[in-house]
Amino acid sequence: MSATKRDKILGEILGELAAGKFGAPGERFLTTRELASGKGVSLKTGFHIIEDLRDAGVIRKEGRDYRIAALTPPQSRENGRMLLGFLATCLESPYFAKLACHAEEFAHSIGASLIIASSNYDFKTECERLRMFTRQGVSGIMICPWASTPEEECFYGTLDVPYVLLGRRLASQECDAVLVNNQKAAQEMAAHLVAQGIREFAYIGQSGKHSDERLLGFRAGLLEHGILLDGKNILRLDYNSAEACRAGITRLLRGRRAGRLGIFCYHDLFATRTVNLCHELGISVPEEAAVAGFDDLPVASEIYPPLTTVSYPVRDIARIAFETLYARIKFHTLGRGVCRYLDSRLVIRKSTVIRGKDCRA
Repeated sequence: MSATKRDKILGEILGELAAGKFGAPGERFLTTRELASGKGVSLKTGFHIIEDLRDAGVIRKEGRDYRIAALTPPQSRENGRMLLGFLATCLESPYFAKLACHAEEFAHSIGASLIIASSNYDFKTECERLRMFTRQGVSGIMICPWASTPEEECFYGTLDVPYVLLGRRLASQECDAVLVNNQKAAQEMAAHLVAQGIREFAYIGQSGKHSDERLLGFRAGLLEHGILLDGKNILRLDYNSAEACRAGITRLLRGRRAGRLGIFCYHDLFATRTVNLCHELGISVPEEAAVAGFDDLPVASEIYPPLTTVSYPVRDIARIAFETLYARIKFHTLGRGVCRYLDSRLVIRKSTVIRGKDCRA
């Protein structure tokens, strides 16, 4: 069994323990055989999960049995309800708005209240919002982080409540995180575009993002085919600065060489803007410019031509992050941080494929 699947089962059990599904603290927990049978895994994997739970401090050995560990003291509450925080990068983005909605859904499922805020792609604002959460007395926080340097990352270590990161991990600190394998997905996108016979490429990313796994993966994917991504074709733009963003993409499109240009965008909003500018400039998509995005937002299937993109389970990201955070709040200790990866898939549509060849949704 892959470590990813084992971590997913571990996250499920932590959430179930925190919700009281297996009984109250002090009651007998499952045997290895019962756990393996209930989760459909081998006895060996069941044994390792039991060890993980024991190391996390949520079960303890008493004689021949394992018993559920004691809960933490009562946490901060608002009108008798647990209070949690959710910090998005930009709530104007459909992706982060959807993530916040799912987080709110899971919080309400246990009777908790959720405060939602946005950093608007600014680290100083992020720090202010996180401090605001702690002043409000939250028990824990789900964070879509914007910090990009080790010095900035140190700030998270000053938080005096449990937190879980969504979308990326920290290079300098161990903490819980729920991630999509961005580099692998971007490499697959590079391979798809190369397979369309494209040999000139560009990347449009978000300004201020110093560590961009999607760019790293795209570059690596092209190098596997002997293609070097020209630095002049790497744009870092602020999507919210519409005119400057449009100007940068327009320069890229007008400066392309003869032949098809393959453009991979950090998210679907950049890609949608690029497709619309192609139409304005009389550049045919995908015959002259093949455009791909990331996130599979609703707009990706609504524009013309429909957008090739990367899809991943947003609701599962919110669910696993919530379960991890809730378990940290409810139990005394959970050991070092754990990163849980979710799989993504390439959604190939007409924005990259001429005459629908190899097109699949």
